[in-house]
Amino acid sequence: MNKGALALLNVYGGDSSDEEVPGPRVSTKREFRHDSDDASKPSKLPVPREFMDTSVDAENIDNPALHGGRVRSFRHVRGNWATFVYVPVEARAGIDELVSYAESITPPDFGVQRAYDYHISLTKTVILKHHWIKPFVDAIKTTFVGFNKFVVFFDEVRVYSNEEKTRTFLGLQTNSGHDSLVSIVHVLDRCLAEFNLPPFYEDPSFHLSVAWCVGDRERDFAHYLPRINAHLAELKTARSQDNWYILVDRLVCKIGNKMFEFHVK
Repeated sequence: MNKGALALLNVYGGDSSDEEVPGPRVSTKREFRHDSDDASKPSKLPVPREFMDTSVDAENIDNPALHGGRVRSFRHVRGNWATFVYVPVEARAGIDELVSYAESITPPDFGVQRAYDYHISLTKTVILKHHWIKPFVDAIKTTFVGFNKFVVFFDEVRVYSNEEKTRTFLGLQTNSGHDSLVSIVHVLDRCLAEFNLPPFYEDPSFHLSVAWCVGDRERDFAHYLPRINAHLAELKTARSQDNWYILVDRLVCKIGNKMFEFHVK
């Protein structure tokens, strides 16, 4: 290497090298200094506060006010995907009228809200790691064979709550198709077991959740159930029967924001 090149390297490595970078003449490194007598020495950039405070993960703070007061059953963790399998149910005028009636006779402090989608759950909400998604879906696809379409009729309204007692639900209980639903649950339980995930309830009460409210309000709702079921009987007479039953011809597995459908023959 010649002397000219060595001279250039010496200049590049000197204290004023940052002044030679095209652009603003003020060195970024020199804008942040410690209080010292030697102001010519650059200091390190300060560490952002959110990285210094390890007690709270700002991204994972659960704010119930952002989603109707609902409280997460488990904390959100990056890379974990909330997952459950269900029978989708399309909206029906009769069910909508039933929910409107329930809203009208319960006190405002109940905070009754319509279910944002109608479905019959066939698994609990479980957590999948991202790399489990494809094998889990493949497992369901492989084992979910040999099932035929069947009909489910809805019976009376009952009150349910989640395991944490943070939400209470009004649900239309099913009065037919129970054995077929149980058979599907057994298949899904075997798929869940392959990933060490919990099975569905041992003695499930299959139902279509139509409304919910925050907190444990089972006893409060019990007071209104007779009136709600009396109105349901009136609606069943006034509305066509197709409001009160569904043909189960597909299942949906929701994994985060991903949807996978499995059709029944």
